[in-house]
Amino acid sequence: MKTRTSILPFVLVEALALFAVVVPITHARSFGEQLLLSSRGVSLPGLAPDEGSYILMRSALMVLALQVSFAFRDLYQWSVIMRPQLTVVRLVEGIATVLVVLPLLHYVLGALDRMADLDGALQRLEIHPMLVMAAAGASFLTAYGLRARWPRWMQQARLGERVVIAGSGPATDVVDEEIRRRHDPGIELLGFLDEPGAAPASRTLLGGLQDAAAVVRDHEVQRLVLDSSVSIPSETLLAVRLENVRITDIASFHEQLTGRIPLESLASTDLFLTSAVSGPFYKSVRRVFDIAFASVGLMLAAPLCATVWLAVRLESRGPALYSQERVGRNGRPFTIYKFRSMRADAEAASGPVWASGEDPRITGVGRWLRRLRIDEIPQLWSVIRNDMSLVGPRPERPHFVGQLAQQIPHYGQRHIVKPGVTGWAQINYSYGNTVDDAFIKLQYDLYYIKNRSLALDIAILLRTVKVVVLQQGAV
Repeated sequence: MKTRTSILPFVLVEALALFAVVVPITHARSFGEQLLLSSRGVSLPGLAPDEGSYILMRSALMVLALQVSFAFRDLYQWSVIMRPQLTVVRLVEGIATVLVVLPLLHYVLGALDRMADLDGALQRLEIHPMLVMAAAGASFLTAYGLRARWPRWMQQARLGERVVIAGSGPATDVVDEEIRRRHDPGIELLGFLDEPGAAPASRTLLGGLQDAAAVVRDHEVQRLVLDSSVSIPSETLLAVRLENVRITDIASFHEQLTGRIPLESLASTDLFLTSAVSGPFYKSVRRVFDIAFASVGLMLAAPLCATVWLAVRLESRGPALYSQERVGRNGRPFTIYKFRSMRADAEAASGPVWASGEDPRITGVGRWLRRLRIDEIPQLWSVIRNDMSLVGPRPERPHFVGQLAQQIPHYGQRHIVKPGVTGWAQINYSYGNTVDDAFIKLQYDLYYIKNRSLALDIAILLRTVKVVVLQQGAV
């Protein structure tokens, strides 16, 4: 049975297509010289025996640079792919970035080659600038062509997962809206099952709840999503399963679709039964990775930290570093350290308050520190001390934890894991300073707690780099 089609096949197909375009263009001169001279029985002394391997490595380097740049411009999100004008703009931005970054990368490789005395091994990865320009143009046409055709190919090949939703509760409205907003061709919402007159007139009603078995058979449905308000006899559900159809509750489907725990799950005691229990292997590897990354990060950032310390001290009175109590794992308080980005007396009159986008308490240097996330660097010391991890829910101040716990169900469950320097909520939701924002972030935090793994941690760290570079969600 087919499952929901992800973006991964598209990424792999595009990598192969770009590679097929880049190789002949960036090495047209070499191929032409070899063809011309070999036809005359002459060998070209300038080409080393391993030139073929270098051709592949040079091309792979450029394709990798292209796809990383595309990922930074969200060109692997269906919401962008399904909008042609936005796709063109993002592709131009992505390729322009490569045209700047690739020569810099060539320079760095050449410098490393000379420093390590590698006899030109790394320098041979360089591609002629004019050929890079030509390959970039061809890559634009290839990438745009794939994005223009891929959704149509998926629909024609019926690769999208065919979904039917049973019920008409509020959760079905949310899921219906999410599917339409995301424009994901990997999901084909065929319609709904409900009692006549219960569903809105705008919905495609395929039949009643008792018709579930016949509907999934006639429409070749692959997944039946059940709203919590419906009650379908077990005999009918068994008949649906015998048609090789996946049956999912609406909350789980919403979670897979959005990457956050849905509203109704927050008020359910079942939430406590679904959180992942990390084993000793995961905990050990994660701790080793935390220590190694934080230690190296602090050493590399030492010159930058000295500059920041001086800039903060020169701009305003008060210490460059400030400490603050935060709530950690199991509700245990700990001290966090950050570079000061506000006036030293920022809360002298008001007491603890959230920062806002145009907060007058933020200093000029502090605004840059927050925008580039440099003020967070001292938190790596908290990671080494085992108060925090690299990835996890962001630690909050006890004052706000007390307020939020009274207003948001199960808010304290986010404290069953160590807080993190970055997290699933931070890369999926912009900065917020209201209870509603905290509520949405809790949904993301609980999704992370439920599904945490090494793969998810690595994905969060990689996406954090993008957030920092593009300055998304900064205050």
